[in-house]
Amino acid sequence: MIGLVLAGGKSSRLGQDKTRVVHEGQTLLIRTAKLLQRHVDQVYISCRHPEKMEVPWPVIVDATERIGPAGGIITALRQLGGPIFVLACDLPFMEDSFITRLMAAREERPQECVLTTWELKDSGFIENLVAIYEPEALPLLEAGISQGLFKLSRLIPADLRNTLTYTEEERNIFFNVNYPDDLQQLRCK
Repeated sequence: MIGLVLAGGKSSRLGQDKTRVVHEGQTLLIRTAKLLQRHVDQVYISCRHPEKMEVPWPVIVDATERIGPAGGIITALRQLGGPIFVLACDLPFMEDSFITRLMAAREERPQECVLTTWELKDSGFIENLVAIYEPEALPLLEAGISQGLFKLSRLIPADLRNTLTYTEEERNIFFNVNYPDDLQQLRCK
């Protein structure tokens, strides 16, 4: 299994580079890559500006137009094949147990499923940036992008997703740092 840390966003909503945000003595990017590294054979960092990445992991430059995280995933699937465990760089509370559970669920997935991910109980919200994408997801992602669909949750049909449910009590695990208020919350925890 290949790990892919998504770090290619502009961080425009946050107002600063989220990969360099320090929490508990390390950047969010380093923490995420180390977390993923404990579970996969190889970790790659997906980004747009490799010259800004000061990391010991190989970098994959997003080769798509600015289409959001789908671009990094498409580029990685094209270059590396799969399966690819995708993890956003801005999840400061993600835990090993959630990665382990997702990997186990992937092993038990129905054969036709091309995405294994988490879903928030009762809301149906899909965590597309804590997910395992199979190589067979690539044509679906490319087809959706060619139709102008950029939201990951719309690119893989529900019948091709294998989902694990998390509860409202577990929601903090999926907390991500997108806005200044999120950064303030992170610093207060």
